[in-house]
Amino acid sequence: MPEFGLGAYLVQRGVLSRDQLEQALQSQVVYGGRIGTNLVELGLLSLDAVAGHLAASLGYPLPPKAWLEEPDAMALAALPRELVERRLAIPLRLDADGLHVALLDPSDARVQAELSRAARRPVVPYVLPELRLRYVLERHLGIARPLRYLNVARRLERVRRRAAGDDEKLPEEVRLRAELGIRPLAADEDLIDESGFVELHSRFEAMRERALGGPPVGEAAELVLDEVLPDEPEAEPPDASADARSLEEALARASDRDAAARVAIALARRHAQTAVLFVVHRGVVMGLVGEGEEPLPPVQGILVPADSESVFARVAARGEPFRGAPPESGLDLRVLRALGRHQVKQLAVLPIAIRGRVVNLLYADDGPRALAETSLGALHALTVCIARTYEQLILKRKRAS
Repeated sequence: MPEFGLGAYLVQRGVLSRDQLEQALQSQVVYGGRIGTNLVELGLLSLDAVAGHLAASLGYPLPPKAWLEEPDAMALAALPRELVERRLAIPLRLDADGLHVALLDPSDARVQAELSRAARRPVVPYVLPELRLRYVLERHLGIARPLRYLNVARRLERVRRRAAGDDEKLPEEVRLRAELGIRPLAADEDLIDESGFVELHSRFEAMRERALGGPPVGEAAELVLDEVLPDEPEAEPPDASADARSLEEALARASDRDAAARVAIALARRHAQTAVLFVVHRGVVMGLVGEGEEPLPPVQGILVPADSESVFARVAARGEPFRGAPPESGLDLRVLRALGRHQVKQLAVLPIAIRGRVVNLLYADDGPRALAETSLGALHALTVCIARTYEQLILKRKRAS
C-alpha cells in the first residue's frame, strides 16, 4: 500500500477527521514511523483498530494470534536475519503452501520476490502494523526496537494497566529510578512495558561504563544510553563535495525526515567541524544523526529528559539558541562525552521549530576553535531551511492523503 493509503481510507470512512489526519501526518514527518504508529501514539486509534483497518484497506489478512505468540522455529530460520531486519518481515509458519510471512506492506511485489528467492519457496503474505511487527521481531529474533517504538509501548502499557485496574502494581523501573536518583514518575506519566524495560535495564550498565567512562552521579544519572537502530536502513549519504546551493536544493527535495536530516548534517558541516541533529519528542531530547571530521559514537541512543538541568533541555523548552563554552560538570558534560566532544572550545545548540513548537535541535562545534559569527549565522539559516522542508513534507502528505 502506498504510505498515504491508510490515512485516506480512514478519512473516507469517517474514522478520522481531516484535521486528525493532518495532525498524524505532521507527527509522521517530524518523528518518522508509519502513519498507523503515529495514530496510536497520538491516541487517535488503538493498535487493534489500526491493525483491522490496515488489513481491510489492503485486502490482506492479519496473521493468527497464535502464530505471533509462537512462530514455527523452522520458519524463523528460513530467512537470513539481515534480510528480516532490513525488510521488517517476520516469518511465522512453513507448510506446503510456502512460507507465511507478516509484513508492513504485503502489496510490495519486490519485497515478496526478494523474500521468496531467499527462502527458495513461495511467500504467503500477511499484514501487521509497525508497532506489533517490531515487537514480534524483538521478542522472537532479538531485533531490538528503536527507542521511539519502546516509548509508544510505554503509553500502551499504562493504558492497559489502567483498564485492568492494576495501575498501582508498578514494575521494576520505579525501583531503578529511586536507586539512580532519577526523579519519580508523575501520576500521569507512562511506564515502559515490562519486556522492553528488562532489555533497556540489562544494557544500561554496560553502555554507561563504555560510553561515559564511569557510573552516573547526581543529576548525571538522567542521561540514559541505549543501543538503538535507526528507524530505517541507512541510505546513500548526500554528496559532501556538492556546493551549498546543491545541498539546499537536495534538502528541499528530501522525501522524508531521515533524508532531510542527512542533507542537513552535510550542510551544517560546511560551517562546523561536527554537527548533530536531535529530536524533541514527548518530553525527551534524543539523538538522531551526526557527523564529524572523526567518526562519532552512535548518537541515536543519547537521551536527555526535557525537564532536566541541561542546555539541550533549556533550548528545547524555550526555543532560544545557546552558544558558549562546554560545561565542566552535569548532564551536558555527559552528553558531550558520549559524543566525544567534551574538549571543544565552544558549542552551539539551535532550535528548529514548526508552528512555534521545537521539534529538533541542531548541535554544532568547530573543535579547538570558537564558532565564527558568519558560520553561526549560516547555521541559523539552516534551521529555517530544515523547518521549511518539514512544512513542505507535511503539505505534500496532506495532499496525497
